[in-house]
Amino acid sequence: MSVEPPRDVVLITHANPEDNAFSRWLGARLAAAGYKVWVDVRSLRGGEDFWDTIDLTLRTVAVKQVVVVSPHLAKPGVKKELAIGDAVGRKLNDPGFMIPVRIADVDFSTLPPELIRRNAINAHPNWAACLQPLLETLEEAHVPRQTTADGAFLTTLAEAQEAGRLAVLDEPETLWTNWFQIDQMPELLRMQGAKGTRDQFERWLRTSTAPLVVHSGLAATFCDPVTFQQSGAEGPTLETRFWLKTPDLLEGKDIDPFAGRTEARNHVVNLMRQHWDLAMQRRGLQRFEFAAGRIGWFFPDGLVDGPVKFTLPDGRRVSRVVSGKFKDRRWHLCLVARPMLWPTPFMRVHANMALSTDGKTPLPGAQTQRVRMRLTKSWWNDKWRDLLLAGMNWIAEGAASISIAAGDEAFSVSTLPLAMETAKSYRAAEARASEETEAGEIVLDDDLDGDDFPEDDRVEPGEQP
Repeated sequence: MSVEPPRDVVLITHANPEDNAFSRWLGARLAAAGYKVWVDVRSLRGGEDFWDTIDLTLRTVAVKQVVVVSPHLAKPGVKKELAIGDAVGRKLNDPGFMIPVRIADVDFSTLPPELIRRNAINAHPNWAACLQPLLETLEEAHVPRQTTADGAFLTTLAEAQEAGRLAVLDEPETLWTNWFQIDQMPELLRMQGAKGTRDQFERWLRTSTAPLVVHSGLAATFCDPVTFQQSGAEGPTLETRFWLKTPDLLEGKDIDPFAGRTEARNHVVNLMRQHWDLAMQRRGLQRFEFAAGRIGWFFPDGLVDGPVKFTLPDGRRVSRVVSGKFKDRRWHLCLVARPMLWPTPFMRVHANMALSTDGKTPLPGAQTQRVRMRLTKSWWNDKWRDLLLAGMNWIAEGAASISIAAGDEAFSVSTLPLAMETAKSYRAAEARASEETEAGEIVLDDDLDGDDFPEDDRVEPGEQP
């Protein structure tokens, strides 16, 4: 006659890999308390499929099944474990066999049938809050404990964690910056005056829609003369008083009527910014002012039909939506650009986010800073990178360059940023599940409206210093 093994294992059921971090944390603490624990950490270690082991453990040696309650409970593997655990609990006549531990703000009415009538131990938002009541529950149920911690299990967790840290491959990788090179700079900066009175010229300047900088009573512009004349209302005839070669201007040569190289370069940067803003406006993006005063351009609803899809030179495919929904708000990819002249002319562009309720009118930056920070705190660099590349690709209509010219002058920005190659690459140890659907709807684990982030000088989401 065969002898059944003792039931002395606490099995932790969780979504893999989404809830691995909490499960490792909890498993280590239960093991340190003397309990024999089984938790699936295969996503960190690789290798065989542990499903048969999970099934056998639940049916033969598990004395309790701790179920990690999160928005990922609907995964097929979790459902299987819940069904088996429910059957085992009935077989053992133990209504407390399954112990739910809630790590996110999950509505109890949405729980699976196996859990809906059970009392859950709360670990949200503070994981440590669940430890004492869970230990008390196990002790009251007379779950066997060892006099010393399960050293082998703790070693397994440590090795799994270390394996994740050492996921460095001897393979080259392309690293993308957020520096978008100016492919073509205008050849000339023209200083325009008027054949008329100064008052007439100043009135005309107030009507002009072309990028310009007023200096010494003249209008400095990259625009060709015809476009510049037509950019304003009826008024005096304009004439070019100075022709300044852009390369010489940037080097500080032949810069009269500017007082010095710094002044000349500041005006060039100002004009570059105006040209960028005008190009974004022409493509249908909407202006947004952040709390710190910076200006960005966001993608309103209806501007882009579905995800932006394209293939990078290295063959990697990108597919990203640039606006979407969460709760009663809309989120929008927002591009923030800063012209730079050193070491070569380029636009430093980073991806950020604007929020709205109607899909078009941005909520004030001061009102949404904390929400943006909370909403995007789990958006890793690869997501920000792909959003940035998707936005630039759409603006360029798939071309290699984005024209920011206001007239006949040649002025364009590269669609792809500067890149560099490294000899080694990094492989993420755990797959990171997206929080958004294909339509761009985002569902977060906890409340967005909490005051989680004090006002400070931290870097905005997606921004590189």
